[in-house]
Amino acid sequence: MNRPADTATRRAPRGRFVPGVSGNPAGRPKCEAVALRQSLADGASGVVEAVLLAAQCGDMQAAKIVLDRIIPPLKSATLPVHVTLADDQSPLAIARAVLEAAAAGTLPPDIAAQLVTAAGTLARVEEVEELRDRLAALEKALTPPTANKSKP
Repeated sequence: MNRPADTATRRAPRGRFVPGVSGNPAGRPKCEAVALRQSLADGASGVVEAVLLAAQCGDMQAAKIVLDRIIPPLKSATLPVHVTLADDQSPLAIARAVLEAAAAGTLPPDIAAQLVTAAGTLARVEEVEELRDRLAALEKALTPPTANKSKP
């Protein structure tokens, strides 16, 4: 395949462009979307004025559009909860305490579900740590001790 001389000099031996040389020197091609965005941006101020005027004249949908942009809808927020646990409880005991609190009505069900999921994650972390410790002990037991030879 024959390449023009200027293209060959801009490429490294493996065919990649050398640093500092663009593979597209003409830049991104202009397309219809750019012109459309520009025309929308040019007319945006008129649209905003029309919506504001409609809202001031009593158009409730226009008022909703304006208010949604000025004051976004509130998102749900959960309050902090306190669950009493012993210091070294297992993840199973933690999940059981959380479920009991939810059943008693002192803990919302959605928060209880999140806490039980967290307890499950904690159990998996504990399992990984235990496996790591057991593997280290096995490797230590199978590795022959190296004799410390002193230099003469």
